Amino acid sequence: MLTLRFDFRLKPGSASTMQEMYSTALDICQWGERNNALTAMFSEHHSSPDGYLPSPIIMAAAAAARTETLTFNVGALLLLMYDPIKLAEDIAVLDHLSGGRVGYTIGLGYREEEYEMFGVETKRRGKEIEERITALRRALSGEPFEWRGRRIHVQPKPASTSGPIIAYGGGSKAAAERAARLGMMFFPQTTDPMMAVFYDEEAERVGNPTGLTMGPSQGAPTTVFLAESLDQGWEQFGPYMLHDAVSYRGWMGKDNNSASLSQASSVAELREENGPYRIVTPKQAVELIKTYQTLSLQPLCGGVPPDLAWSSLSLIEKQVLPFC
Repeated sequence: MLTLRFDFRLKPGSASTMQEMYSTALDICQWGERNNALTAMFSEHHSSPDGYLPSPIIMAAAAAARTETLTFNVGALLLLMYDPIKLAEDIAVLDHLSGGRVGYTIGLGYREEEYEMFGVETKRRGKEIEERITALRRALSGEPFEWRGRRIHVQPKPASTSGPIIAYGGGSKAAAERAARLGMMFFPQTTDPMMAVFYDEEAERVGNPTGLTMGPSQGAPTTVFLAESLDQGWEQFGPYMLHDAVSYRGWMGKDNNSASLSQASSVAELREENGPYRIVTPKQAVELIKTYQTLSLQPLCGGVPPDLAWSSLSLIEKQVLPFC
Protein backbone atom coordinates (compact mmCIF):
# COMPACT_ATOMS: atom_id res chain seq x y z
CA MET A 1 0.00 0.00 0.00
CA LEU A 2 3.08 2.24 0.13
CA THR A 3 4.96 3.49 -2.92
CA LEU A 4 8.32 5.25 -2.77
CA ARG A 5 9.77 7.66 -5.29
CA PHE A 6 13.16 9.35 -5.43
CA ASP A 7 14.43 12.04 -7.78
CA PHE A 8 17.09 13.63 -5.52
CA ARG A 9 16.33 17.29 -6.05
CA LEU A 10 18.39 19.16 -3.48
CA LYS A 11 16.93 22.56 -2.59
CA PRO A 12 19.53 25.32 -2.32
CA GLY A 13 20.30 25.82 1.34
CA SER A 14 19.37 22.28 2.36
CA ALA A 15 21.53 20.89 5.13
CA SER A 16 21.74 17.59 3.26
CA THR A 17 24.46 16.47 0.87
CA MET A 18 23.92 14.39 -2.24
CA GLN A 19 25.92 11.55 -0.69
CA GLU A 20 23.57 11.57 2.30
CA MET A 21 20.57 11.59 0.01
CA TYR A 22 21.76 8.61 -1.99
CA SER A 23 22.74 6.63 1.11
CA THR A 24 19.50 7.43 2.91
CA ALA A 25 17.44 6.39 -0.12
CA LEU A 26 18.99 2.93 0.03
CA ASP A 27 18.18 2.69 3.75
CA ILE A 28 14.62 3.78 3.02
CA CYS A 29 14.28 1.09 0.35
CA GLN A 30 15.21 -1.48 2.99
CA TRP A 31 12.65 0.10 5.30
CA GLY A 32 10.10 -0.12 2.51
CA GLU A 33 10.80 -3.79 2.00
CA ARG A 34 10.34 -4.49 5.73
CA ASN A 35 7.04 -2.63 5.60
CA ASN A 36 5.72 -4.33 2.46
CA ALA A 37 5.98 -1.35 0.12
CA LEU A 38 4.60 -2.04 -3.33
CA THR A 39 7.51 -0.55 -5.26
CA ALA A 40 10.20 2.12 -5.31
CA MET A 41 10.72 4.38 -8.30
CA PHE A 42 13.82 6.24 -9.43
CA SER A 43 13.16 9.14 -11.80
CA GLU A 44 15.47 10.74 -14.34
CA HIS A 45 16.36 14.18 -15.66
CA HIS A 46 19.59 15.76 -16.81
CA SER A 47 21.53 18.98 -16.30
CA SER A 48 19.29 20.16 -13.47
CA PRO A 49 20.87 22.79 -11.18
CA ASP A 50 19.44 21.10 -8.09
CA GLY A 51 21.07 17.75 -8.86
CA TYR A 52 18.05 15.82 -10.15
CA LEU A 53 19.07 12.18 -10.64
CA PRO A 54 20.65 11.64 -14.09
CA SER A 55 21.55 7.93 -13.63
CA PRO A 56 18.56 6.02 -12.24
CA ILE A 57 19.80 2.60 -13.32
CA ILE A 58 22.83 2.93 -11.05
CA MET A 59 20.54 3.78 -8.12
CA ALA A 60 18.21 0.89 -8.97
CA ALA A 61 21.17 -1.49 -9.03
CA ALA A 62 22.39 -0.28 -5.64
CA ALA A 63 18.89 -0.56 -4.16
CA ALA A 64 18.36 -4.03 -5.61
CA ALA A 65 21.63 -5.19 -4.04
CA ARG A 66 20.40 -3.95 -0.64
CA THR A 67 17.01 -5.69 -0.84
CA GLU A 68 15.57 -9.11 -1.62
CA THR A 69 11.89 -8.75 -2.53
CA LEU A 70 11.11 -5.07 -3.15
CA THR A 71 10.38 -4.25 -6.78
CA PHE A 72 11.68 -1.15 -8.53
CA ASN A 73 10.74 0.98 -11.49
CA VAL A 74 12.98 3.33 -13.44
CA GLY A 75 10.58 5.97 -14.64
CA ALA A 76 10.58 7.85 -16.67
CA LEU A 77 13.55 6.32 -18.43
CA LEU A 78 14.47 8.95 -21.01
CA LEU A 79 15.42 6.63 -23.83
CA LEU A 80 16.42 9.40 -26.23
CA MET A 81 19.39 10.10 -23.94
CA TYR A 82 20.79 6.56 -24.39
CA ASP A 83 22.30 4.29 -26.96
CA PRO A 84 19.58 1.59 -26.82
CA ILE A 85 22.05 -1.25 -27.33
CA LYS A 86 24.30 -0.31 -24.42
CA LEU A 87 21.16 0.34 -22.38
CA ALA A 88 19.97 -3.19 -23.18
CA GLU A 89 23.22 -4.58 -21.80
CA ASP A 90 22.81 -2.62 -18.57
CA ILE A 91 19.18 -3.71 -18.22
CA ALA A 92 20.10 -7.34 -18.81
CA VAL A 93 22.82 -7.29 -16.17
CA LEU A 94 20.49 -5.60 -13.68
CA ASP A 95 17.80 -8.18 -14.41
CA HIS A 96 20.22 -10.89 -13.26
CA LEU A 97 21.45 -8.89 -10.27
CA SER A 98 17.93 -8.08 -9.05
CA GLY A 99 16.28 -11.38 -9.82
CA GLY A 100 13.93 -9.65 -12.25
CA ARG A 101 12.73 -7.02 -9.78
CA VAL A 102 13.36 -3.91 -11.90
CA GLY A 103 10.92 -2.61 -14.50
CA TYR A 104 11.10 0.45 -16.75
CA THR A 105 8.71 3.16 -17.89
CA ILE A 106 10.04 4.89 -20.98
CA GLY A 107 9.29 8.56 -21.45
CA LEU A 108 9.81 10.93 -24.37
CA GLY A 109 11.01 13.81 -22.20
CA TYR A 110 10.06 17.46 -22.53
CA ARG A 111 13.07 19.64 -21.70
CA GLU A 112 14.87 21.33 -24.56
CA GLU A 113 18.06 21.47 -22.48
CA GLU A 114 18.16 17.67 -22.40
CA TYR A 115 17.50 17.27 -26.10
CA GLU A 116 20.31 19.70 -26.86
CA MET A 117 22.70 18.04 -24.41
CA PHE A 118 22.22 14.64 -26.05
CA GLY A 119 21.91 15.80 -29.65
CA VAL A 120 18.23 14.91 -30.08
CA GLU A 121 16.40 16.43 -33.05
CA THR A 122 13.16 17.66 -31.49
CA LYS A 123 11.17 17.51 -34.73
CA ARG A 124 11.74 13.79 -35.20
CA ARG A 125 11.78 12.73 -31.55
CA GLY A 126 8.55 10.71 -31.86
CA LYS A 127 9.85 8.62 -34.72
CA GLU A 128 13.26 8.34 -33.09
CA ILE A 129 11.96 7.01 -29.79
CA GLU A 130 9.86 4.38 -31.55
CA GLU A 131 12.93 3.21 -33.44
CA ARG A 132 14.95 3.05 -30.23
CA ILE A 133 12.19 1.20 -28.38
CA THR A 134 12.13 -1.40 -31.13
CA ALA A 135 15.92 -1.74 -31.03
CA LEU A 136 15.95 -1.99 -27.23
CA ARG A 137 13.34 -4.72 -27.16
CA ARG A 138 15.03 -6.70 -29.91
CA ALA A 139 18.37 -6.40 -28.14
CA LEU A 140 16.84 -7.73 -24.92
CA SER A 141 15.55 -10.79 -26.75
CA GLY A 142 19.12 -12.12 -26.83
CA GLU A 143 18.87 -12.81 -30.55
CA PRO A 144 21.28 -11.29 -33.10
CA PHE A 145 20.02 -8.60 -35.48
CA GLU A 146 21.18 -5.54 -37.37
CA TRP A 147 20.34 -1.96 -36.44
CA ARG A 148 21.48 1.08 -38.36
CA GLY A 149 24.25 -0.86 -40.00
CA ARG A 150 25.48 -2.35 -36.72
CA ARG A 151 25.56 -6.07 -35.95
CA ILE A 152 23.92 -6.51 -32.56
CA HIS A 153 23.95 -9.46 -30.19
CA VAL A 154 23.44 -8.57 -26.53
CA GLN A 155 24.69 -11.18 -24.09
CA PRO A 156 23.82 -12.28 -21.50
CA LYS A 157 20.14 -12.08 -22.24
CA PRO A 158 17.94 -11.10 -19.27
CA ALA A 159 17.25 -13.66 -16.58
CA SER A 160 13.48 -13.09 -16.72
CA THR A 161 11.81 -15.48 -19.14
CA SER A 162 10.06 -12.75 -21.10
CA GLY A 163 12.52 -10.03 -20.14
CA PRO A 164 11.94 -7.12 -17.74
CA ILE A 165 8.71 -5.14 -18.01
CA ILE A 166 9.18 -2.14 -20.29
CA ALA A 167 6.19 0.17 -20.30
CA TYR A 168 5.59 3.61 -21.77
CA GLY A 169 4.50 6.77 -19.96
CA GLY A 170 3.19 10.19 -20.92
CA GLY A 171 0.23 12.51 -20.76
CA SER A 172 -0.84 12.98 -24.36
CA LYS A 173 -3.01 11.22 -26.92
CA ALA A 174 0.12 10.62 -28.97
CA ALA A 175 1.79 8.88 -26.03
CA ALA A 176 -1.24 6.64 -25.45
CA GLU A 177 -1.40 5.72 -29.12
CA ARG A 178 2.33 5.09 -29.31
CA ALA A 179 2.18 2.67 -26.38
CA ALA A 180 -0.80 0.85 -27.86
CA ARG A 181 0.75 0.65 -31.32
CA LEU A 182 3.92 -0.87 -29.86
CA GLY A 183 2.00 -3.26 -27.59
CA MET A 184 3.36 -1.76 -24.38
CA MET A 185 1.68 -1.14 -21.05
CA PHE A 186 0.82 2.53 -20.69
CA PHE A 187 1.25 4.54 -17.49
CA PRO A 188 -0.32 7.98 -18.05
CA GLN A 189 0.85 10.83 -15.86
CA THR A 190 -2.69 12.21 -15.76
CA THR A 191 -6.02 11.11 -14.30
CA ASP A 192 -7.77 11.91 -17.60
CA PRO A 193 -9.92 8.84 -18.44
CA MET A 194 -9.53 9.58 -22.15
CA MET A 195 -5.98 8.22 -22.01
CA ALA A 196 -7.37 4.69 -21.65
CA VAL A 197 -9.84 5.36 -24.46
CA PHE A 198 -7.12 6.58 -26.82
CA TYR A 199 -5.01 3.55 -25.92
CA ASP A 200 -7.74 1.00 -26.48
CA GLU A 201 -8.87 2.52 -29.78
CA GLU A 202 -5.36 2.38 -31.20
CA ALA A 203 -4.72 -1.09 -29.80
CA GLU A 204 -7.88 -2.39 -31.46
CA ARG A 205 -6.91 -0.74 -34.73
CA VAL A 206 -3.53 -2.51 -34.89
CA GLY A 207 -4.66 -5.78 -33.30
CA ASN A 208 -2.89 -5.44 -29.94
CA PRO A 209 -4.38 -6.22 -26.50
CA THR A 210 -6.51 -3.53 -24.88
CA GLY A 211 -6.88 -2.59 -21.21
CA LEU A 212 -3.17 -2.15 -20.47
CA THR A 213 -3.46 1.39 -19.09
CA MET A 214 -2.82 2.15 -15.41
CA GLY A 215 -2.87 5.75 -14.24
CA PRO A 216 -3.11 7.74 -11.00
CA SER A 217 -6.39 7.95 -9.10
CA GLN A 218 -8.40 11.16 -9.30
CA GLY A 219 -7.74 13.24 -6.19
CA ALA A 220 -4.97 11.08 -4.78
CA PRO A 221 -1.92 13.00 -3.47
CA THR A 222 1.39 12.10 -5.05
CA THR A 223 3.75 13.34 -2.32
CA VAL A 224 2.72 12.73 1.29
CA PHE A 225 4.47 13.41 4.59
CA LEU A 226 3.20 12.68 8.08
CA ALA A 227 3.36 14.88 11.14
CA GLU A 228 1.52 14.85 14.44
CA SER A 229 1.26 18.65 14.30
CA LEU A 230 0.26 19.89 10.87
CA ASP A 231 1.46 23.43 11.55
CA GLN A 232 4.88 22.15 12.53
CA GLY A 233 4.88 19.72 9.62
CA TRP A 234 4.26 22.46 7.08
CA GLU A 235 6.95 24.58 8.69
CA GLN A 236 9.48 21.74 8.44
CA PHE A 237 8.57 19.97 5.20
CA GLY A 238 6.84 22.81 3.34
CA PRO A 239 9.88 24.63 1.91
CA TYR A 240 11.26 21.41 0.41
CA MET A 241 7.92 20.44 -1.09
CA LEU A 242 7.51 23.93 -2.51
CA HIS A 243 10.91 23.75 -4.19
CA ASP A 244 9.86 20.49 -5.81
CA ALA A 245 6.49 21.87 -6.90
CA VAL A 246 7.83 25.13 -8.32
CA SER A 247 10.72 23.39 -10.10
CA TYR A 248 8.42 20.92 -11.82
CA ARG A 249 5.98 23.62 -12.86
CA GLY A 250 8.86 25.59 -14.33
CA TRP A 251 9.74 22.61 -16.49
CA MET A 252 6.25 21.40 -17.39
CA GLY A 253 4.37 24.69 -17.68
CA LYS A 254 1.22 25.70 -15.84
CA ASP A 255 -1.10 23.98 -18.32
CA ASN A 256 0.51 20.53 -18.08
CA ASN A 257 -1.91 17.73 -17.21
CA SER A 258 0.33 15.87 -14.78
CA ALA A 259 -1.43 14.60 -11.65
CA SER A 260 1.51 15.91 -9.62
CA LEU A 261 1.37 19.48 -10.95
CA SER A 262 0.85 22.21 -8.34
CA GLN A 263 0.00 25.85 -9.00
CA ALA A 264 1.27 27.01 -5.58
CA SER A 265 3.91 29.71 -5.24
CA SER A 266 4.21 29.70 -1.46
CA VAL A 267 4.06 27.15 1.34
CA ALA A 268 0.73 28.63 2.44
CA GLU A 269 -0.70 28.19 -1.06
CA LEU A 270 0.66 24.65 -1.25
CA ARG A 271 -1.12 23.80 2.01
CA GLU A 272 -4.35 25.52 0.98
CA GLU A 273 -4.33 23.75 -2.36
CA ASN A 274 -4.71 20.34 -0.67
CA GLY A 275 -3.61 18.80 -3.93
CA PRO A 276 -0.71 16.55 -4.93
CA TYR A 277 1.54 17.73 -2.08
CA ARG A 278 0.12 17.05 1.37
CA ILE A 279 1.09 16.76 5.00
CA VAL A 280 -1.33 14.67 7.03
CA THR A 281 -1.72 13.21 10.50
CA PRO A 282 -1.46 9.44 11.01
CA LYS A 283 -5.26 9.23 11.23
CA GLN A 284 -5.64 11.11 7.96
CA ALA A 285 -3.06 8.84 6.33
CA VAL A 286 -5.14 5.80 7.29
CA GLU A 287 -8.14 7.40 5.60
CA LEU A 288 -6.09 8.13 2.47
CA ILE A 289 -5.08 4.50 2.23
CA LYS A 290 -8.68 3.36 2.69
CA THR A 291 -9.78 5.74 -0.05
CA TYR A 292 -7.01 5.22 -2.61
CA GLN A 293 -5.43 1.89 -1.50
CA THR A 294 -1.97 3.45 -1.67
CA LEU A 295 0.06 6.16 0.03
CA SER A 296 2.52 7.80 -2.34
CA LEU A 297 5.70 8.83 -0.57
CA GLN A 298 8.56 10.96 -1.82
CA PRO A 299 10.59 10.73 1.41
CA LEU A 300 13.49 12.98 0.34
CA CYS A 301 11.39 15.45 -1.65
CA GLY A 302 13.34 18.58 -2.50
CA GLY A 303 16.24 17.58 -0.26
CA VAL A 304 14.33 16.87 2.98
CA PRO A 305 17.06 16.13 5.56
CA PRO A 306 17.31 12.43 6.45
CA ASP A 307 16.34 12.88 10.11
CA LEU A 308 13.20 14.72 9.09
CA ALA A 309 12.37 12.11 6.47
CA TRP A 310 12.68 9.36 9.05
CA SER A 311 10.32 11.16 11.41
CA SER A 312 7.56 10.85 8.81
CA LEU A 313 8.37 7.24 7.99
CA SER A 314 8.41 6.33 11.68
CA LEU A 315 4.87 7.65 12.09
CA ILE A 316 3.76 5.56 9.12
CA GLU A 317 5.32 2.42 10.54
CA LYS A 318 4.02 2.87 14.09
CA GLN A 319 0.72 4.69 13.70
CA VAL A 320 -0.58 3.94 10.22
CA LEU A 321 0.36 0.48 8.95
CA PRO A 322 -0.95 -1.37 12.06
CA PHE A 323 -4.42 0.01 11.27
CA CYS A 324 -4.50 -0.77 7.55
